[in-house]
Parts: sequence; structure tokens; C-alpha cells
Amino acid sequence: MADKHREHRIELTMITREFRIFLVLFTSIIALSGCQNQWQIAVLTNGKGVNTLSKKDVSFYIEKSVEEIEVIPLGQMLFASGFTLVDEITLRCKDDEVRAFIWDEIAEQSTISKKGEVMINAESCYPTEMNISPSALAGEIEYSIMDISPTVADALDLPQLPDAIGKSLITDTYIWEHAVMILMDGVQYDQLSEMIDDERLTFLGSHGELTQGLTVYPPITTSSSASLLTGAPPIETGIFGHGYRSTALTILFDLAFENGKTVTAIEGTSLPFNLRNAETSLSGDQDGNGYSDDNVFLNSMDVILDQMPDLLYIHFHEIDDMGHSYGPESAEYASALIRVDGYLSQMFEALPDNTFIAIFSDHGMHTTTDGGNHGTLMANDLIIPILLLTK
Repeated sequence: MADKHREHRIELTMITREFRIFLVLFTSIIALSGCQNQWQIAVLTNGKGVNTLSKKDVSFYIEKSVEEIEVIPLGQMLFASGFTLVDEITLRCKDDEVRAFIWDEIAEQSTISKKGEVMINAESCYPTEMNISPSALAGEIEYSIMDISPTVADALDLPQLPDAIGKSLITDTYIWEHAVMILMDGVQYDQLSEMIDDERLTFLGSHGELTQGLTVYPPITTSSSASLLTGAPPIETGIFGHGYRSTALTILFDLAFENGKTVTAIEGTSLPFNLRNAETSLSGDQDGNGYSDDNVFLNSMDVILDQMPDLLYIHFHEIDDMGHSYGPESAEYASALIRVDGYLSQMFEALPDNTFIAIFSDHGMHTTTDGGNHGTLMANDLIIPILLLTK
């Protein structure tokens, strides 16, 4: 009987030892797998470290997407690291191979995954370092789309937006009775500036001083509108791309409404972003000519002449539409700009005295093989025109 107990204890001991060995091996495999999933990429500029990217950083933006995606644009992580306009990028891959690129040439074809894999033009690299060469122009542009609403709030003597990092561009203490915000969707700054130099835009070329500003990433209407109206960046507004229509942050129209101001918004055929606390009018294509800007203009004139509010917001869409269809260097794009320039001239004459006016774009536009597009971390998409006028 004693021998049977001893044999049983020996068997249990052997089983226990085998189980412990299994646990050690299993734990080691899991730990090794976890280590392989964790990675870091040192982000440098001029050889100096500015940030470190990790799986957590990339996963954040993948999870914020309203679509099921496995990669994000590399430009997203550059913007999150504080870069806007970039000249060159150099990757040091795990095999110590160094690859250098002109950023604008690869910006649309560069992605990064949760595994730390960077794909550029279908070529893979697992970088340990990314050295970014910013454009000198980035340091010369002082204004931002996030400055516009704080400026308009200042013009109307409203409290500042609670989440804004943008600053007011007004340098005096004068208070205006009315303010008008005019959004020319999809205007490429260089093309606009060239047309002004060629004296093709009579109003924009003869009123005020056109300045350069930067929009946010991604440079599309939803993200830009949220940052425009709150004065805050996307990481604060929570608007990271397509599929978002509203932010929980206080927008300029909330602030105006809470302080007893009347707000009217004139849109095109659709409402790309929630303009809450504004009396909103969708202009549509009432004459069936395929465009909405002429109807936006007519509706705006009706409001200006009959019931001018304290704050008027006007959104012209056609320039962006022509840019997508034909490209920002096309005759169609130029014609759309000329038409809006004519509308601006007539609206300016109709506006009452003591009015502050901000004219701007939400994003730019770059040329593609089949027309134009935007949404990429590149100068033509990020640089926007800003023009401040008074009457």
C-alpha cells in the first residue's frame, strides 16, 4: 500500500514539473510575442529628437477612424509630432538601410501600421529612426485657421472660446456691430495669389492684404470646420477625418447665441458640419445649372439686405468642386474663383457699415492625374488664404 502511495506521489511530482515547464515556456512565448509587438521609432529633425512613435500612437488614430482600416497615412503621425510643411524625410530601417525621400513625392503613398511597418510606394521598411526636414516656409507662416473664430469673437466683443489655442488677429479695441465669415472651399493659395498678380480677381486683388495661414490635418472640410469654429486642433475637437459631423467643444455660434447675438449660416446643397445655434439655410441648386454658389450668393444678398444678423457665415462650394473634377490649375477652377470674386464685390457693397469681414479657405488643393484632391500633409493642401477686411 505504501509503495502505491509513493508511486502516486512520484507521478504527481512529474506531472507538476512538466506543467511548470509548460507554463515557463508558454509565458516566455507570450512575453516574446509581446516584445515583438512593441516598437518605437525615434522622430528627429536636424538630428535632434523631437518625439517617439509607438504602437499606441498609431492604434489611437486607427481606432478613431469611422472605417475599418489597418494603416494610417504617415502624414498623420508627422502632424501629431508637430510637423506641418515638410521638405524631406529620411528613414533608417531595422537592417540599417537609410532611405531618403522628397516628402511631397511620396506623401500620398506613405502609410504606417500598428506593427510599425512603413510602406512607401509599396516598399516596406520597419524604421528605427525618422529624420524630418521641415520646410523653411513653415516657420514663416504665422496665421492658422484656428485664429479666425477667436478673431471674429474679438471683433464682436464676445468672450474668448474656452478651448481655443488660436489667437485673435485684431490689434485694436474697436467693436464692430456685425461680422461676416466667408468660406471659399478648396482654394489653393498659390493659384489664388497668381490670379491676383495677373489682375484676374478684381475684388480680392484690391481689398486688404492677402496672407498665408495653415489649416489642420487632415486638410478636409470636416476637420477644418471643427478647428475653424472652436479655435482648437483635431486632438481636442475629436474630428479626425471623414464621417464626423459635430464636436462636443464650444463653437463660435454657441458663444454668440449664449451672448444674445443672432447668427445666420448660408450653405450650399448640403451641410458638411453641424452649425448648431445658427439659423441655417441650404441654398441648393435652385436654377438647375449644376452649381450652388449662385444660389448661395442670392440667399446671402437677401439676408444682408433684409435681415442682417450680428454674425453671418457664408460657404461657397464650387471652387472645391471644380478642383476635384478638373484640378486647381484648370480653366474651370479659375472660372469658379472669378465668379466668387464677383459675388464678394457685390456683397461687400451691400454690407452695412461697421462690419468686420473674414474671407478664408478651409483647405487647399493639389493636382492629381485625374483632377485634384486634398487631405494630404503637403503645402498645397495645408496653406490657406486669409483676408481680413472692415467696412
